[in-house]
Amino acid sequence: MRTFFVVGVLAACGGGSSKPGPIPPGTGTMLAGCPVLPADHIFNTPIDTLPVDPSSDAYIATIGGSVKVHLDLGTDTDQTADDFYGIPYNVVNGSSLSWTQVAYKSTDPSLDWDPTSESDCADASKQLTSPCTIAAPYLPVPTDPIVEGGIDMAADEQPYGDHHLLVLDSDACRLWEAFHVYEPATGTWNIFGSASWDLRSDDLRPADWTSADAAGFPILPLLLKADEASSGTITHALRFTIESSSIRDTYIWPARHEAGSSSSTSLPEMGQAFRLKASYQIPAGANVQATAILTAMKTYGIYIADGGSSMYVTGEPSASWEDDTFTVVQAVHASDFEAVDMSAITGLAGFDPDSGAVPQ
Repeated sequence: MRTFFVVGVLAACGGGSSKPGPIPPGTGTMLAGCPVLPADHIFNTPIDTLPVDPSSDAYIATIGGSVKVHLDLGTDTDQTADDFYGIPYNVVNGSSLSWTQVAYKSTDPSLDWDPTSESDCADASKQLTSPCTIAAPYLPVPTDPIVEGGIDMAADEQPYGDHHLLVLDSDACRLWEAFHVYEPATGTWNIFGSASWDLRSDDLRPADWTSADAAGFPILPLLLKADEASSGTITHALRFTIESSSIRDTYIWPARHEAGSSSSTSLPEMGQAFRLKASYQIPAGANVQATAILTAMKTYGIYIADGGSSMYVTGEPSASWEDDTFTVVQAVHASDFEAVDMSAITGLAGFDPDSGAVPQ
C-alpha cells in the first residue's frame, strides 16, 4: 500500500557529469482524439542515447538481477472474473456526462488521513478544483465504469489493493485518475485520492504531491495498451513497480512524490528511469506485440511509478494479448536493464523541473 504525504527531495540536476548530446524529439501518441501528453514530454521522448547512471549496478543489485519482468495485465475483460488483471481505462464525453459526487473516505483503518489536500476534483459546474477541499467534489465517473480489480461493494473496501479508476474526458482532453475506488451502494462512490492532467500540457503535479500513483505520475500515458503493441509500435515509456523496501525515500524528476523506506544511495529513487541495454537482443522469433514492448523498453524506458511487486510492468486487460507476448517478455531479467542518468536532460538550458518537457 502506498504512503502519501511524505515530503520528497527533487533531484533537479541529477548526479552525472556526462555532457548531454542531441536528444531526439518524441512523436507522442493519440487516444480518443486527444494527445497523450505533448510530443516533447519526457514520457514520449527516446532515452536510449542518454548516459548510464553511475549507480546503475547498485540499483539493479537492489532490485535483484535475476528477477524477471512480469506483465501485470491479463486477457480476461470481465471485471467480475478472478483473473481480471491490469489497469483498465474509460473514455467519456465529459460535456454531456452527468458527473458524480464522490466522497474522500475509506473504511480501511490503514487509510487514516485526509487526502484532499493533494487531490484534484471538480465542482458542481465541472470546473477543476485543486486542491479538492470543497464540500461537494465531483468526478466524471461513467455510468458503468471499468475499475481495476472490478467494481466491489464489500463493506471493508479492502479486497483489491489500489483499485484505480482511470477516465479520459475526450471533450476536454483531460485525464482523471482515482485511487482506492469503491461503490458501497449503487451510484455512491468512495475514493481515497484523485488527480487530473490536461493532456495537452507538460505541467507536472505540484512538488511533493502524489497522485493515483505514489510517484505523482499519470498512469494512462505509461500504460501498455494492446492495440499499440499489436500495431508493432509503442512510442512512449512504461510504468513499473519494485518492492517499496527497494526504493529510496527521495524522488527524482519527473516524479513529484516519494514513498520509499530508506535513505541508502544504493536504492533507486522514486521516478528513476531504466531501459533495456543496447546489448540485449530481442529474440528473432518474437511476435509483433513482444517486439514492440521490448523495443519501447529499449527506446523510451520504464519508470519506477509505485511500490509493489518487483519488475511488474502494467498494462490494460485485453483479449488481444497473445500467449507468446507473455512468454517472450517475461523471460527478460532485471539484469538486462540499466539505470539512466537524467542529468543529460535536467542540465540542459531551459530545463524546468515543474514541467515534463524536454528542452529541444
